[in-house]
This record gives sequence, structure tokens and C-alpha cells, in this order.
Amino acid sequence: MIAGVVLAAGASSRLGVPKQLLAYRGRPIIAHVVENLLMSQLDEVVVILGSRAEQVMEVLAGYSIRIINNHEFAAGQSTSLKAGIMSLSSATRAALFALGDQPLVSVQTINLLIHYYWLTGGIVAPYFKGKRGNPVLFDRDFFGEMSFLSGDVGAREVIRRHSKSLVRVDVEDSGVVFDVDTWGDYHDLVTGWER
Repeated sequence: MIAGVVLAAGASSRLGVPKQLLAYRGRPIIAHVVENLLMSQLDEVVVILGSRAEQVMEVLAGYSIRIINNHEFAAGQSTSLKAGIMSLSSATRAALFALGDQPLVSVQTINLLIHYYWLTGGIVAPYFKGKRGNPVLFDRDFFGEMSFLSGDVGAREVIRRHSKSLVRVDVEDSGVVFDVDTWGDYHDLVTGWER
């Protein structure tokens, strides 16, 4: 079983409003992220919430997902990684960690990462024009190490330490390197990010 874990607990401090709830093509950004994962070959989708959790939960009502409320979200992204790992069943072979502000990642890209994982195991990451993007898929062998991360860090350090286990998948999908951190990013999104 491969799970998708959406990291969507952040407070969007640079924007001043919850970016997960900003509108894109008539629906909140987080809805696009969740829908793309649900349309993929993932076996389940778990969404980690924190800041404005009740508002985001309202948006996600009706989707076939599990929601985990990370009460420690203010301590950084590592707490959401841990919450996601802790929520997974022992039957979970691997997890694809997606960001709640990346609505442009295609279903085809997600399925491609899953395909490569079944071929190779390890850590599978998309690369667009030589730049590593998200989401990244981790075999459960790395869950223990990821559980010891602290502060506002993702799994970049785990990837660095296990570079020999990293499978680079070149994709044509620029959405893997695009996220919404600033109002400029949001403007790019709604006016047509170059895909």
C-alpha cells in the first residue's frame, strides 16, 4: 500500500492569509491538491492540518480522505511529517509527501513516481529541468529517521544523507517546482503558470 500525505498545516505567514484556501479555478488550492492525489494510483490520502484547521476541514468535507490535526504545527514542518508517519498503518509500504500549496502537480506525474517506486524502492523524486521538486515518495525504511527530524525542516536532510537511494525521475511537469509562498506566486498561478 502507498499512501499520499498532504502537508497543509502551515500558517502561511508570508501571505498573511491561509494559502490553502485561496481560490484557483473556482475551488481552493487545497482541493486541487487533494483531488489530484485521489485521482492517482495512491491507496489512501491523509491530510495534515494545523493553522485554520476548521476552515480547511470544511473545504475538504466529502472527500475520501483521512484528516490529522497537527496541534504542534507552529514548531515547523517536521511536526507534520511526523504526524503523517504516525498516522500510517503497518501495511503502508511507502508514502508520497505532497505540499498543500502545489495544485499544479499532475496525476500523471504522481503515477509516474509510484511506477518508479515499485521498480526501484528507495526515495523517488521528480526533477524538472534539473531541479528537484515535490512530491517525494519515501519507502517505509526511512520513516524512522524522518520521525527524528525537528524544527521547520522537511525531509531534505534525509534525502541528502541517502543520496544513493535517491531515484531521480525527469518530468515535463513544471508544477513540481511551483508552490504558492507569496502574492507574486499566487498571481502567477491565477494568470497561468507556464507548464
